[in-house]
Amino acid sequence: MIRTFIALPIPDDIKERLADTITQLKGKNRGVRWVRPEGMHLTLKFLGDTPEDLVPRISGELDTAARGYHPLRLSLSGCGAFPNVRRPRVVWAGLAGDVEELFSLAAFVETACARCGVPQERRPFSAHITLGRLKAPTMLDLGIDSFTGMFTVSEVLLHRSELLPSGARYTVLHRSSLGS
Repeated sequence: MIRTFIALPIPDDIKERLADTITQLKGKNRGVRWVRPEGMHLTLKFLGDTPEDLVPRISGELDTAARGYHPLRLSLSGCGAFPNVRRPRVVWAGLAGDVEELFSLAAFVETACARCGVPQERRPFSAHITLGRLKAPTMLDLGIDSFTGMFTVSEVLLHRSELLPSGARYTVLHRSSLGS
């Protein structure tokens, strides 16, 4: 079994903007484990422990899903926290742009994974990029300079995630091009 998830990549220039945002937030908030820029992505589906022999089937389903969508134009849109800023567990950056298509793609990926025997997610999809996580909820100050950035996403990635003492390490197992 390997730990896997499906995500959209974030361009390096957007990761740099988000790293700057994290720097601003770090000065105001304690107890947050901030995401390193190389670990930033837009999760479509967390699969969890996955039999390795299922990877080719999931990859084929992702290829089929990706063909039906054009590259997505997205932009950063503020930040917030799940479940809320009073009792946060996750600090996130929001997204705008082709979000309707993004939600449709996430639903298609969810259905495709279910065909492969992967349990469906109970929570609705939320378009966001995780910036940090909290073990113990505490009040957050998310009042920072506004940040923007437009980008295009042209592929869907199936990742392997290895949890190491130094943090998670992600390896791309498969790439599916949107619109091809």
